[in-house]
Amino acid sequence: MAKAEAGATLFLVDLLDSAIRVERVLDTIDSSMPGGHAVIAIDGLRVAADQILGEPGDGFTLAQIRLAPARLTHCMRWHGAATRAHEIATAYAVKRKAFGKALIDHEGVGFMLAENLIALKQTELMIDWCAGILDTSAAGGTESSMTKVAVSETLMRVADRCVQVMNGTGVSGNTIVEQVFREIRAFRIYDGPTEVHKWSLARKIKRDALADADA
Repeated sequence: MAKAEAGATLFLVDLLDSAIRVERVLDTIDSSMPGGHAVIAIDGLRVAADQILGEPGDGFTLAQIRLAPARLTHCMRWHGAATRAHEIATAYAVKRKAFGKALIDHEGVGFMLAENLIALKQTELMIDWCAGILDTSAAGGTESSMTKVAVSETLMRVADRCVQVMNGTGVSGNTIVEQVFREIRAFRIYDGPTEVHKWSLARKIKRDALADADA
């Protein structure tokens, strides 16, 4: 019992249980999470032994195991979305004309699309690198944190440039570009905000530096 009191415990129960109630459904800017987001209240819930996942008190440790691959699936999902947004913006820039020539022939537009192409390749390579680490059965916590920060922040800039290239059409519902922009903004928060990952990485940098100094 002392162990259970020292940490969180994972469990699986029927949501129809009267001890669990939805206090408030959160209306967020994205629609990427099935079921959405909500504030849940748990009061007087009884959990049978066969409903506990793992051991009592091991919840946090078990949750950490899924985080690295979960972060990477987010990276892959929104990389695909950003790639599609870039394709749409490119097609728009090739067909749309301003001041007598296609938008893409104006450096202000063409350079944004060129930056997107570079960014998409950089994030693709980082995702592949992190996946390679996880394929070795390593925990990959540090690598997935680095990848999540780099990919989410970079793809946000990609999506933003797509909106800018398409101007008024980019913020309309005529294409999925505005949806991609909204959802990638939320991606910078899901599975750990950028700042939390940087804090964690900074702690590791400090630990490693102190260990090297003591060696």
